[in-house]
Amino acid sequence: MGDQPASERAGFPGRFAGAAVAGAIAVSCLIGVPQAALGDDVETTTDLGEIVVTARRRDEKIVEAPIAVTVETGEQLKDQNAVLFDDVAREVPNVRMMPSPQSESALDVTMRGQTALRAAIDYDTAVGIYVDGVYVANGQAAMNTLLDIDTVEIVRGAQGTLFGRNNTGGSISFNSNRPQLGAYSAEFAVDAGADQLFVGRGIVNVPVGDTVAFRLAYQDNEREGFGSSLGSGQGDFENQHRYQVRLGALWRPDSGFNAYWTYEHFEADEVGALLHPLPGTAVYMLGQQLNPVIQQLSPPGIALVLTPTNFYQTDADYPSHDDTRLDATQLTLNQVIDATTRAKLILGYRHLYNNTAIDVDASSLPLANTTLMNSSNQKSAELQLSGTALENKLDWVGGLYWFRDDGNAPSILAPTSAQYLAFLQSVGITLSPYPVIESNSIENLSSAAFLHGEYHLSDRWAVAAGLRRTDDVRKLSENSYAETPQGPVCTISGTNPSMPCPPIDKSVSFSYWSWEFSTRYRLTEELYSYFRTGRAQRSGGWNVPINTPQDQPFRPEELTDYELGLKADLLGGALMISGDVFYGNYDEMQRLLPREVGVPPTPTTFVINAGSARVSGAELESAFYPTRSWSLQAAFGWTDARYRQFEYQGVNEAGNEFYQTPKFNAGLGVGYQVPLASGAVRLHADYSWQDAVQFNVFNDFNNQGANGTLNARATYVSRGGAWEFAVFGTNLTGRQYAITGGSVAVGPQPSQQPPEFSWQIPGVPRLYGVEFLYRFGPKR
Repeated sequence: MGDQPASERAGFPGRFAGAAVAGAIAVSCLIGVPQAALGDDVETTTDLGEIVVTARRRDEKIVEAPIAVTVETGEQLKDQNAVLFDDVAREVPNVRMMPSPQSESALDVTMRGQTALRAAIDYDTAVGIYVDGVYVANGQAAMNTLLDIDTVEIVRGAQGTLFGRNNTGGSISFNSNRPQLGAYSAEFAVDAGADQLFVGRGIVNVPVGDTVAFRLAYQDNEREGFGSSLGSGQGDFENQHRYQVRLGALWRPDSGFNAYWTYEHFEADEVGALLHPLPGTAVYMLGQQLNPVIQQLSPPGIALVLTPTNFYQTDADYPSHDDTRLDATQLTLNQVIDATTRAKLILGYRHLYNNTAIDVDASSLPLANTTLMNSSNQKSAELQLSGTALENKLDWVGGLYWFRDDGNAPSILAPTSAQYLAFLQSVGITLSPYPVIESNSIENLSSAAFLHGEYHLSDRWAVAAGLRRTDDVRKLSENSYAETPQGPVCTISGTNPSMPCPPIDKSVSFSYWSWEFSTRYRLTEELYSYFRTGRAQRSGGWNVPINTPQDQPFRPEELTDYELGLKADLLGGALMISGDVFYGNYDEMQRLLPREVGVPPTPTTFVINAGSARVSGAELESAFYPTRSWSLQAAFGWTDARYRQFEYQGVNEAGNEFYQTPKFNAGLGVGYQVPLASGAVRLHADYSWQDAVQFNVFNDFNNQGANGTLNARATYVSRGGAWEFAVFGTNLTGRQYAITGGSVAVGPQPSQQPPEFSWQIPGVPRLYGVEFLYRFGPKR
């Protein structure tokens, strides 16, 4: 089964206990409904109860897995007009995904209140991203296309004992289609539409004999941008100009062994994110003071400080670019040792380089014109042994994990022009005439051993437990200086500002135990219940750039969570309902605070430990195929996140709402298929909605109200499926909304005063187009 695609393999507080009981009553009311109650034409081609997941490192039915997990297939994602990785979250409860402000090819994820908005080597994400089993160390270059994807598994809650890395928020696994043995096939598709939209895709599967097959997939994404700058005159912000290619090979000489290898290359050469500036900031107020002087004196080379009313404009004066290169390869070996034992080895390597020029202050003032770079050489190895014992009553998996990532995350703060130096000095503002270069070298090491087992007490009842030991090492070499005619002078606070920086080398180690316990019980032939609790950690490390040579590392974050769930497989597999309530306690919760460090100040994102917090909530998902023609999917999430203790710089900040965490979100999808003599027409529409969301750790005016987007697709499929023609549209109501935003704090107590600058990134406006697809051989 190792080479078979997953899409084809058959103590809570009282209020949460009350929610669980209510959910149980709702589900049990459906259990007694006979299949015939929906009509004699109930014939579903999809048995929802037979969907297989691998969230616990083995194949098991989704309704039996004691964990909150959502599975989406490649076909489902195509019907949803999903193109990039962040599109998979539209109909998933308590999950929010968006491109990073730092780079449009980087991915930021929020899950159950856990947020990581940083795409760099020096910081672990709360939600782990895995591609074909290999951990993606940071979000940079994670905004790949959904090219030739078989399934996506989204697992919510602490994942500390089984996945490659500790993940306090959850994990998302992208699984590509493996080559097919013994069957030649090919698929070619072209999309065209508004805003110069063009997508070209080709997939070829070539078998070699009976034991080897190759699969080549390519996709090119092009789209005109929808943003422009008043300050620089640059246009095409938020454009897409990227391509991805993947080569896969499968070797299966016999039923007991298979080897799967992939190589992937990804490139993006784009303008980058549009930072729409907001009023009410220190820069805005400075502009209000400077503009009358500029209008009166008309100094050469000095522009007015503007706050555009057009949401799709910025005032940035620094030419923007966003370039990313990724080369990745992985090798997975599966071996059957005997009738009860299997071995699996996953080897991975990812080489990443990104260069982004961004005007962080989003104004015509030369305050934070920054070039950010990010390089990473990630290597990992995971050895798993799994099997059964005690007359098949015990399922077990154990293994060893090793990980190393070395690279750097330097930055360059552009020098101030002579015109601006003279003008700003005349009004009492001093900036640097020299570039400020921050360079570093970073090395992250991790090793772990884990063991997990589940014992079947009876045909209905099973209990499971897991344990993991992790050892992490974080190393940093740091240098930050202004490049003056006399040579480099150190810009790190607490050093001699007329001399080069002294050698600054830092190293810190962390060790911790993660654990998990779960039990599941089949109440009836159609209703399954489970309880799970576990502990996971997110590693500590060093902030880059450092503020002073005496900087201390930020500490590991720890989550202990509890989850109670019900899953129902009803109407012969035509209806599946899953619901859960959860509660989690966080200690040393890591939060990301954009701020400035050094002299002159350089914008960066600092990790702070926010003390303790608790996150609770509920999730409900359902999928219903009432007839062969109709399909319905629905999801609802509720997150109630609160700080218990959060003191920063002597100020009690516990009253702040969690950033990037809407209290509610929901999704609804409807599909209908019309059979024709010449083929069929497939119709699909989905609507995703989220509640209001704050964009900053210290809440301010930078937020987005509740909003939703409507998407639709109509596809004609020829008889036999040889070709398809589709018409599609996204954000059909033309909703104007911010996908994310940010504010850079100022001063020692940032929550007590307006931010220095603040901006929002618009979501993609209405987009529509057509697609033509032609395939040879069997459909995959």
